[in-house]
Amino acid sequence: MRVLMTNWLYYPEFCGGALQSHRLARRLINLGVNVEVLAGTDKLNLVGYGEVDGVPVIRVLRNKSTWRHKTAYAGEIFRYIYKNQKRYDILHAHGFHAPVSLAAKATGIPLVQKITNQNVDDPVSVRERKFGWFASKVYNWAKVIVPTSPLLEKTCQTGLGSKTRYERLSNGVDTELFSPVPPAEKAHIRNRLKIPHDRIVLLSVGLVSYRKGIDSLIKAVYTLTETLDEDFILWVIGPQQYAKGFGQYDKEVESFVKKIEKMISFYGLEDIVYFKQTQTRVHEYMQAADIYIHPSRQEGQPNAILEAMSTSLPTVANIIPGITDEIIQTGKYGFLVNCEDTERFAAALKIMMRNPGLRERMGKNASLEILNNYNINDIAMKYLALYESLTVKKRIAFSKQPRKLTHRANEIQ
Repeated sequence: MRVLMTNWLYYPEFCGGALQSHRLARRLINLGVNVEVLAGTDKLNLVGYGEVDGVPVIRVLRNKSTWRHKTAYAGEIFRYIYKNQKRYDILHAHGFHAPVSLAAKATGIPLVQKITNQNVDDPVSVRERKFGWFASKVYNWAKVIVPTSPLLEKTCQTGLGSKTRYERLSNGVDTELFSPVPPAEKAHIRNRLKIPHDRIVLLSVGLVSYRKGIDSLIKAVYTLTETLDEDFILWVIGPQQYAKGFGQYDKEVESFVKKIEKMISFYGLEDIVYFKQTQTRVHEYMQAADIYIHPSRQEGQPNAILEAMSTSLPTVANIIPGITDEIIQTGKYGFLVNCEDTERFAAALKIMMRNPGLRERMGKNASLEILNNYNINDIAMKYLALYESLTVKKRIAFSKQPRKLTHRANEIQ
């Protein structure tokens, strides 16, 4: 089995889809699948061929600064797949990427296309874009669409063509890496990170942006400082810039970061809120923390929640019907709240912060849930079965084609 995965960006460049595809690629390689990755990059020094943790990666400069550059970028993606079509049995796109769909159509290679985010690349959102009628047609060229949550599955039911197959598969967690640690090891990690043992550590992971709801979190933290005696800090792990393409950054994200900095200063939270930027060892921060918080307003299926739960962290998350309520059962793994309601948000955090026994029980339940239902090894096996179902159909279809005799064969007969 030879699989080419595609993505807008790839690890170590920051992108939730990139992290998930990297995790899946490594597991599939362990299962004997030949996996390569084709991705864009915003960094000139990464262009070309390389390897990341044993995964072969081909990177194309993701310059989207002008229409000419966008076209050149798309052309490079298409040309690579077309030129190397005999090397691959399956294309697996993490997100809707039109040149990949066009290449799949031109080469006949079956395309598995994963939806990465609500309102970004689900079929309903694609249909509502400018020239959505054409984008939807291209979208439906995939052999299988993969939604990760009930909400995204619902968009497939309403937004796909009648002949397009979809199959829900969850994101997977490396449960060996994101694993609970005993108290002694937790204390050791906290010592290394210079965190006092009597301080409650709150943790949130994601891009510092409006979509991730960091403003709601800062308001809730300020409310806690007004009503709570417990000593605590908040770590926010994630970039404060978002690359839209080579040489381009999202100005809305930059403006939002400045707004958050002003909020922290206004509320006097400089000694409580710490921005840790992008970290390569996120699992250690989770193992050192006490509560995970995910106030995001929009998601596909949040990797960070799954990872935190796997690490035995109880979670307080914004309720997104069909997404976060599928993962978290309130009272069992954490609390789901409307994070726009600052008082309720803070109240949920306060209950958890004042009850270490409750945190421990929820954390153990959460870890077991991830181990049983979101283990990356099991998810990789399901993807392998999906790939095999598509390649079997391809072989059957090929065998039914009438065979053309060569001139030499005619002479023999």
